[in-house]
Amino acid sequence: MNYLNFLSIKSFFIGCFLAFNLFYFSLLKAQNNDSLQTENIPTLSSLDIEDTLSLAEVYEIIFEYHPLIQKAKLIPALAIQDIRKARGMFDPTLMGKWTEKKYKETLYYQRMNAEIKIPTILGFDVKAGYETNSGTYLNNDEKLPEEGLFYAGIELPILRNLIFDKRRATLKKAKVFAQMAQAEQQKEINKLFFKVAKDYWEWYAAYQSLKVTEEGIKVATVRFEGVKDAYEYGKYRAIDTTEALMEVQKRKVESLQALIDFEKTRLALSAHIWSDEGIALFIKPTIAPSNKGVEIENFDLQSMLITAAEFHPELLKQNFKLNTLKIDKKLYQFSLMPQLDLSYKPILYPRKADNLALTEDYKFGLKLYAPLFLRKERASFAMAKIKIRQQELDLNFAQRNIQIGVEQSYIQVNRLAQMVELQNQNVANSLVMRNGEQTLFELGKSTVFLINYRERYYLDSKLKLIKLEMKYAKAKAELLWKTGQNEFVDLREED
Repeated sequence: MNYLNFLSIKSFFIGCFLAFNLFYFSLLKAQNNDSLQTENIPTLSSLDIEDTLSLAEVYEIIFEYHPLIQKAKLIPALAIQDIRKARGMFDPTLMGKWTEKKYKETLYYQRMNAEIKIPTILGFDVKAGYETNSGTYLNNDEKLPEEGLFYAGIELPILRNLIFDKRRATLKKAKVFAQMAQAEQQKEINKLFFKVAKDYWEWYAAYQSLKVTEEGIKVATVRFEGVKDAYEYGKYRAIDTTEALMEVQKRKVESLQALIDFEKTRLALSAHIWSDEGIALFIKPTIAPSNKGVEIENFDLQSMLITAAEFHPELLKQNFKLNTLKIDKKLYQFSLMPQLDLSYKPILYPRKADNLALTEDYKFGLKLYAPLFLRKERASFAMAKIKIRQQELDLNFAQRNIQIGVEQSYIQVNRLAQMVELQNQNVANSLVMRNGEQTLFELGKSTVFLINYRERYYLDSKLKLIKLEMKYAKAKAELLWKTGQNEFVDLREED
């Protein structure tokens, strides 16, 4: 029994020895395989970054060539044509009419009338014309001197349409719509610029993160090579080389993910870039984002609230819409009055071809239109007042939402600024800890695990700082967007 126990114990130790050595052999084999499989990972150095692209430059390109911006620039042009169309209601008009009837060699009648009408902005129309009638069968009121008659005069509304009428209301509304179109244009531009800012800072964060991951790979690779060389002299165990190798592999995986994010965000931002010929362009992989815009800034909440209340495009649109409803109300208010139109046309007799004689003859007329119950007019006026009240409520609601949005963004910007400053300190402190651990490691008083842990914390702190900087820059763009502004002018002046 003792002899059998001795053989069993001996066999156990021999097995452990073989397994332990095979484990080291497998570790070394894995290390060699890794060096063969991952050496072709692309890096920023292989991309050969040749230039930077700032957000201001992106805005400049977009403002000049982006299709949505070009479309927005056409909005005021449409409004100008609406004003022209409304002014067309005041254009002078030339009218003419000629009729003739002849039957069995008999000229029954021949009537000819030519007239020019000139509407005025004051509400009355000026008319002038010439008429001549001839023939055997004419009504008595149609018989005129052989040379015909000239007439000139006015048509003047006495009650309804004297102070305000549909023509003047249409022109005033067209001018308000032109102002509304400018607000709509600014709203569309602000919306696009905010989207561009978010895409730009995503690109910036992906680029900076890629730099950090590549920095980590370089340091971890140097450490792995040092540990592997020291292992051959017996300073470290084989498991230490494996741990150093695992850290290199982990950072290479993170670097590949960062490279994917960098390419995706670059292409996302490229979707906004167009040439002057309307051709979609792509930002080259050798172009890097600039860090202009991540700096901490101070904002005054009260001034931003005042700016939003006065210049926010949505509030301007709501106010202009309210103005158009007030114009409708005024028009419907005057429609409650009876319509009484006066027309007066003095008659001029042509004595010679170049001489007109003014006489006491004239044409005079009055036309009355007065609905007895005014139900249509009263209903239109009441509806106009209701719509005004609805619009006032919409305006108040929009003002409140915009005010809250500005205050929320202001709080977010300030808190993110504090977070960025604290994270900067955290990065600095983690670097001190990492350098201290590196010194201990070089003196042989630390382990690969501890130096990797310290370095991992340092790199993670830098990555978190980058994300906070991205959030802060996006929050600044959002704050300006919620106040109805954009960064284009300010950044262009800084550049």
